[in-house]
Amino acid sequence: MLWQSQLNGDALTWLLEDDEPGVRYLALRDLLDRSADDGELVAAQALAHREGPIATILEQMSEPGYWVEAGPGYGPKYRSTVWSMILLAQLGADVA
Repeated sequence: MLWQSQLNGDALTWLLEDDEPGVRYLALRDLLDRSADDGELVAAQALAHREGPIATILEQMSEPGYWVEAGPGYGPKYRSTVWSMILLAQLGADVA
């Protein structure tokens, strides 16, 4: 892989460690190109949804499905619905 030739060391081993399931999931999916039905990828994604930032963000969602307050969803900045959805997407959260 071309990106690996740019590194001074082996970052992949570090990214695949078990202590950060979200990082592990993204490394398996985006760097190792694992298929969606790969058992290791599925397990990492499930754990990422139970622990860490994805779980924290989802716990803060109101029952009707918004963050902070109903409405357009942009404010307050960095905590509202739009911002929460952007972060969930970047973290690889899945609705399934």
